[in-house]
Amino acid sequence: MNWEFLIGPIVGGVIGYITNGIAIKMLFRPLKPVYLLGMKLPFTPGLIPKEKGRLARSIGQVVGRELINEEVLARVLLQDNIYANINQKIDEIIESLSANEQTLKEICDELLGDEVAEQLIRRAEDSLTHKVYTKVTEIDLGRVAVENLVKEIKNGFDKSMFGAFAFFINDSLIESIASKLEPMINKMIADEGEALIANAIRTESEAFLETSVMNTAEKIKDYADIIKSIVKKSYTYFVQHNLSHALELIDLSKVVEERINAFDTLELEKLILEIMSKELNAIIWLGALLGAILGCITSII
Repeated sequence: MNWEFLIGPIVGGVIGYITNGIAIKMLFRPLKPVYLLGMKLPFTPGLIPKEKGRLARSIGQVVGRELINEEVLARVLLQDNIYANINQKIDEIIESLSANEQTLKEICDELLGDEVAEQLIRRAEDSLTHKVYTKVTEIDLGRVAVENLVKEIKNGFDKSMFGAFAFFINDSLIESIASKLEPMINKMIADEGEALIANAIRTESEAFLETSVMNTAEKIKDYADIIKSIVKKSYTYFVQHNLSHALELIDLSKVVEERINAFDTLELEKLILEIMSKELNAIIWLGALLGAILGCITSII
């Protein structure tokens, strides 16, 4: 056997293997610039440490523009399995609540703390009281009540019930009495209405908060289908009309860019090698193969 013929392919393969391995290493190494006699050596730092900012920006733009854009996300978020998961999650929540013996007040205290929960409840009661009182004053309840009272009296008026005083009872007297009743009712509402409404709302609020979560959940079960429909419609509306705005606020391209820039170069190297180890090794062995082929050609020539 002519061993001299094998020297060329072997040497070529070794050189190809080593040079490709060095080239891949030089993607990451050295991590910092290397200076010799005050001059920075070429190809230092490695390509990825040197261009990490530009690569991060480019990858972020590609991800935000092509991979995870509004159209792609909307298509994924509006799949049938998403709606099935929403239905399932609502059922699970209702079932979980049905086994909860705590009162609504206890839940509020647990989530918010006693003082904060009490403040929020009182604010809600005061706000509701003000709104109800405002509406009552706006409808002029005194006038409405008197008009309906006069109407009912006239429609069912029977003078026989007044006996000897029937002669004095007429429409004019009824209107006169009504005209005096209206300001009295309005004054009573102005003086005492808000306090009465506040007491009524406070009583109902306390009764509601003392209701157990279990009992509330049992009542909610009857409206489960309506709740699911409302949640799914709201979810669909958000995806169709507000997803683009949400993506603008998130700025996915910027998030990806900042995340890559935050990686230490060694961590980034490890990540890339984990993802592309087979491909990079294939490049190294391809270099060896090409070197061996060139060595064969050189030996033949």
